Amino acid sequence: MVNKKEFPRDMSTNVGKAYAFFDCDATKEEIEKELPSLRHDARNPKGLQLLLHEGISELQFDKALTGKIQYPDDYRIKSSKFDKQDYGEEEKPLSEMKYVLEANYEGASNKKTADELGDLLNYIHYEFNEDQNFLRGDVVYEKNGEYLLRK
Repeated sequence: MVNKKEFPRDMSTNVGKAYAFFDCDATKEEIEKELPSLRHDARNPKGLQLLLHEGISELQFDKALTGKIQYPDDYRIKSSKFDKQDYGEEEKPLSEMKYVLEANYEGASNKKTADELGDLLNYIHYEFNEDQNFLRGDVVYEKNGEYLLRK
């Protein structure tokens, strides 16, 4: 994990970029402490650089991404068993998730970076959430000028 607020900006190489927006029962410190072992379990490549942010206030997104994460219909709960009435869970936009995990991966596409981040997000979910029935959040990446949710 990089301990800076931003990644170094070197545009001489192809760098994949993706963001995981998620809610979690753990503190930022707890997540950061366990991140190396979770990355190992998720088999993330060493070149995948990560920055964990609490909320989006310290991040600057381009206009397209800012618009994408503002709508509740982009909030994803990943479970075939999920019923909002059973859980009392209201939809909310990705921009209101508790954490953002920003990823850069030199030499990789944005999609590949999103896939690696998604694998890690699953391990974070299972390590830190008491309710294992659903994952609150999603991974977003850019492709051809459009921001997509990882599927």
